[in-house]
Formats: sequence, structure tokens, C-alpha cells
Amino acid sequence: MSKKTQPVTKLETLKTLNEMTIIAPSEETVLTQNLELRNENVEKAYHNIVKHTKELLTAFETLKYRISVTVDHTQSGKETKLINEWLCFFYNYTLTMNRFGYKMIYVSYDEDALTRFGDKLFNRMLRIVFRCTNLESSDINIENCIRIDHSATDIQPFFISRLFNQEKDYVTVTTEERVPS
Repeated sequence: MSKKTQPVTKLETLKTLNEMTIIAPSEETVLTQNLELRNENVEKAYHNIVKHTKELLTAFETLKYRISVTVDHTQSGKETKLINEWLCFFYNYTLTMNRFGYKMIYVSYDEDALTRFGDKLFNRMLRIVFRCTNLESSDINIENCIRIDHSATDIQPFFISRLFNQEKDYVTVTTEERVPS
């Protein structure tokens, strides 16, 4: 059997009359490539979720319901696993990196908003989240990247705090234009 001097990049099969040897790339390389591809797809899904959720806000006549805050944690100068965060009166989406290097999307919704506006807005948000992360929407399976807080939380004080804190380079406040229905 001859020595190979260059690293193997593809699955190769060498056949002789009496034996068959399979030389495969290391699993570590494949896992790293899959992790990078997965993380790219999760980040893309996160931004699509934010984009489509912003469209939900355009139906509201009241200004405070059309305002959102984006925090780019990578620009904050702090050592953190948080990457990006988007929040509004109703929802909080957080893109983060877990301890294993996987990007994850955490979803929370406001208890008072759910009580005030009912399930319809909440259900629309869930459909957006699942549509942007389902198996058919991505090159690879990222369905397990979503973590939805199973109980409503109190997002509004956190949202108001982010909204009225002094604006920083990594915090952006946006108001969606009203689109009459």
C-alpha cells in the first residue's frame, strides 16, 4: 500500500483484487463544517424571524407597538455569548452561542401583551418562528435551534429600559411605518 502525502479531502475508495480500503476525511473536519453551515443557517433564520415579525408590528396604530430595539452584543465590548437581540412591546428574540459552539434562538413573549391582544398575535409569531426554522427552509436541519419560553414573561420593563437607556453604537431603535389593513 502506498503512502499518501496530501490530506484526504473527499471520500476515496481504493480497490485491489483482495482488499478494499476506504479513506475518509476526519469526522472532526466534517463536524466543524456542519457546525459552521448550521450556525450560518441559524443566523439567517434569526434575521428572517425579526424581519417578518416587524411586518406584524405595521398593523398597529399606536406608536409604542411599532417600536423595536436591536442590540448587537458583538459590538458592546463585553465578553458574552449573546450575539444579537431584538425586542419590542410583545416579543424578545435572542441569538446566542451555547457552550458547545451552536448558535441558538431564544424566544419570549410578554404576558400582558398576550392578555391584552389575545392569542392571535402570539400564534402569528409562532408561525413565523417555525416557518423560518423548519426543515424545508434551510439547507440543513436547524429545527432544534429554537428555545421558546413556555410561559409568558414580563418583557415590557426590559423593553422600556432598553428603549430609554442612552443610545449606544450597538443599540438601535426602529419604528415601523403603519400599514393600514
